[in-house]
Amino acid sequence: MSIATALIGVDWGSSNLRVFRMAEGGAVLGRRDDGRGASTLAPDRFADVLTEVASDWLDEDLPVVVCGMAGARGRWLEAPYAPCPAGLADLAGYVVRPADSPEVHILPGVAVWRDGMLDDVMRGEETQLFGLGGGFDRVIAPGTHSKWARMDGDRISDFRTHMTGEMFAAIGGAPSFLGGAAGTDREAFTAGVLAGLEDAPLGRSLFSARVGMLAGRVAPSGLQDYLSGLLIGAEISGEAREGLEGRIALLGAPALAERYRSALALAGLEDVVVADVEAATAAGLWRAWETMR
Repeated sequence: MSIATALIGVDWGSSNLRVFRMAEGGAVLGRRDDGRGASTLAPDRFADVLTEVASDWLDEDLPVVVCGMAGARGRWLEAPYAPCPAGLADLAGYVVRPADSPEVHILPGVAVWRDGMLDDVMRGEETQLFGLGGGFDRVIAPGTHSKWARMDGDRISDFRTHMTGEMFAAIGGAPSFLGGAAGTDREAFTAGVLAGLEDAPLGRSLFSARVGMLAGRVAPSGLQDYLSGLLIGAEISGEAREGLEGRIALLGAPALAERYRSALALAGLEDVVVADVEAATAAGLWRAWETMR
């Protein structure tokens, strides 16, 4: 006997699309992936792409809940940011529904305002945080733009963004003295983390990669790993100024999350859990639907 589908959940990132077929209660019955991320699509293309990816699921006349960059300005339909602190119930008032797809509910992002001015934003990560569940004081979502969120139970009380992944791509991918491939030299990564944790000016820390290579402390093939460690270490050092007490969860691609776990351990932070980001996303989509219906 087949299990009935109750919801289509969609995680539409900038560079990829994930669609979940979900049963009542949020169990994932099937998943499909597509490389047409939100950043590649004009507003009038989203409905067509979703139909191409999951037309047989959509034929069942099911509700569709979408998180991520589909709700960004200039994409499918802009969903305004809900102000922080925010829980799932707060997001419900900012959900938007495209005129071309009335069964679709696009979730908003979350924004931090300080002194009357917009200070920080996230879009997509909030759904993962709500799907993760309680028990964590901090959640780190590493990636192109790493998010460090403070949690108060099931509510996001505050967060900050670091452009660590984007900086690594820009510096590591540009023509320079950096060589090798990240992920192959554990010793170089550790050395980079320790350099980043020293909290020196970032420009000075970055040049230590070249000095380390000239001095024979870092192999040329390990420079990418050194750079990765240095940027992650600097990110952790910046957050440490505000205090890093409590239990921490990591939500991200497994290999990258493991790098952050190792770097946090070098900073003396051991109460860290690497969570299943896909499971958290699916759970967050289901919990959002439960709140809306």
